[in-house]
Amino acid sequence: MLLGILLLLGEGGAKRPFKGLDPQDIRFASVTLTPPDITLEVTDHQKLAELLRDTVIYDRDDSYTQYAGQGVLFTLVMDDGRERTVLAYSPFLVIDGIGYRTAHDPCNALNTYGNQLLDSGSAPVILEQPPTLSVVSDSTCVEALRGGYSWQKKNHDGTDDFIIADSLHPLDCKEMLTPLKTAEQTALLRFQVEPDEILSVRCWSDRYWSQPETDSEEVSFNGTEITLKSGAFVYEVQARWKPEHGYGGTASYAFYICGAGTEAEG
Repeated sequence: MLLGILLLLGEGGAKRPFKGLDPQDIRFASVTLTPPDITLEVTDHQKLAELLRDTVIYDRDDSYTQYAGQGVLFTLVMDDGRERTVLAYSPFLVIDGIGYRTAHDPCNALNTYGNQLLDSGSAPVILEQPPTLSVVSDSTCVEALRGGYSWQKKNHDGTDDFIIADSLHPLDCKEMLTPLKTAEQTALLRFQVEPDEILSVRCWSDRYWSQPETDSEEVSFNGTEITLKSGAFVYEVQARWKPEHGYGGTASYAFYICGAGTEAEG
């Protein structure tokens, strides 16, 4: 029995890397869950500090890079300005980029806490930039091209940054758009984070590549489902996220869809 315990603890023995962590030492905290690639603000520093104080690490082990599964990454900005990262990736704990074998239960508790925040729907979502958009039709999915946006993001010191980014017109993006071929009459918009409002959906026939002065056509939509035009069209969606938690703004996205019986031009 004693030999088994020694083997489990390893040469350096068990350590509690956050044993003395005080919640007041944490200025800001977030958690990123991959998948689904969502980052949330952790506002309960007391709970997070308790979970981190319980973590136990053994010998260093970087073989976590060979494992597949969900990673739950906590990022802490400490009161002195230092940034610490803790990745709960059982049976590993990765602290500031260094992997260690870890005790299962405390590591699993961190993982569970991150997913509880995600499932609650109440944790503020951190959007440093507009979310990604995937377009799905006829069991086919393409990534939309993010265009111009006007965005607000909150800094750790409580100040805000405002970013305005310009982009090419969708009709000037032929080389950057992968055509989605579909026999369906509708397509679904799957945002990484759902917008508060879709402002508009419009399109242009692909006959007008490189002619950005061409007038667009309005596209009808119901929630995140859009009605497709018959033929091959370049679409643009504009959406808005309310900056209720310090992150949000408006963004546009472009994608190219070829309906049944049509081929991508060029």
